[in-house]
Parts: sequence; C-alpha cells; structure tokens
Amino acid sequence: RAMGITEVLRGDDLLPSSFRQLELYRYFRWQPPAFAHVPLVVGEDGRRLAKRHGDTRISLLREKQVSAARLVGWLAWSAGLRQTTEPLMPRELLADFTLDKLPRQPFVFTAEMLRELLATQA
Repeated sequence: RAMGITEVLRGDDLLPSSFRQLELYRYFRWQPPAFAHVPLVVGEDGRRLAKRHGDTRISLLREKQVSAARLVGWLAWSAGLRQTTEPLMPRELLADFTLDKLPRQPFVFTAEMLRELLATQA
C-alpha cells in the first residue's frame, strides 16, 4: 500500500487468495489495486515451472549467454503477443499491449523449446 501499487498482474494460481487480500484492504479501508490473473507456464507434465522443482532458472540462461532481448522475444511469443520468437526489448511491447491478448490457458514449455532457446543467440 505504501508503495503506491495500483495494478497487480500475477499467476492464476494466486486467484484463490485474492478474496482474503481484498478483505484486508476493506478492513483497513485502503484502496485495493486492480488484480489480473494470467495462466502459468507449465512443463510437459502439466506442473508449473518452479525453482523448487529444479526447473530451468534464469542463471542457466545467463550462463549460456542468452540475451535479455532473446528471452523477452520468447516470453512475448509464449504469451501470444508476437508471432515469432524474434528478439525484442520490453518497451517494444508497450504500445499495443492489452490483457485481452494474453492466453486463457497455461503455456506448455517443452524441453525442445528450451534447447532452441539456448541454441539460438541474438
């Protein structure tokens, strides 16, 4: 609240906790932020990707020298914001971004996609 956050975009796995959080805002008579929940990125087994499960970490991408632009391109593609995985910077997504463009179903990140991401450098 003290940070002035007005919008929260988070995984749909946190949707069940929204009611309790909104109740806290009401109790303290604070203005709640606008919440939006999006599907998770999951592995081929359907389980959400998470460090605690030993899934791919940003440190691996850094170690393999995957550029930030390359990663942003992949993320934009996986979210349905671009037709290709071509590298780009986050600011390039701002002009035409709307929540309506985001997928309604989880995105399955496969081992083949990881190999391709690591093999192709920008």
